[in-house]
Amino acid sequence: MTAKLDGLEEDGEFSWMSLPGDALVPAPAMGAGAGAGVGWLGGDAEPEVAALLAAEAPQSYAVPGEAGVRRWAGVRVGGVLAAVAADAWSAPAVGLLAGVATRAGFRGRGLAGLVCGWLSRELVAAHGRAALMVDDGNAAAIGVYERIGYRRRRLLASYVSG
Repeated sequence: MTAKLDGLEEDGEFSWMSLPGDALVPAPAMGAGAGAGVGWLGGDAEPEVAALLAAEAPQSYAVPGEAGVRRWAGVRVGGVLAAVAADAWSAPAVGLLAGVATRAGFRGRGLAGLVCGWLSRELVAAHGRAALMVDDGNAAAIGVYERIGYRRRRLLASYVSG
């Protein structure tokens, strides 16, 4: 449609991923120690979360202190905040996962899956389902979310140029 309308330009490709409660992969299937060490972070961890996001996910819309960003889940390795995700902009019927980041030195260990799986279970318990937005070019993140049980629906954004 974008190509057929004068002045309409493609802006980006991304996906909406949804997780109905009955599609959630149980914690044991998430890997060894599923959820071990993952939990809600206190407000005193917000500077650490902000620094992690600035270094590893500077494009994140969810940042500490942003309106609608309720709370952060995270996991520490050796006392270092290694991976985080936020409960952000949730509504009564759907909990939204956002602000996912893993410190570069800890990637490849399944920590994003642990944090996102734990937070997704919390969101489903509170809202009945969970959802998120992901850039289509982020294959690693899409793989993490699909392993948890999220289902993907591709979207395309456009804008009027000029």
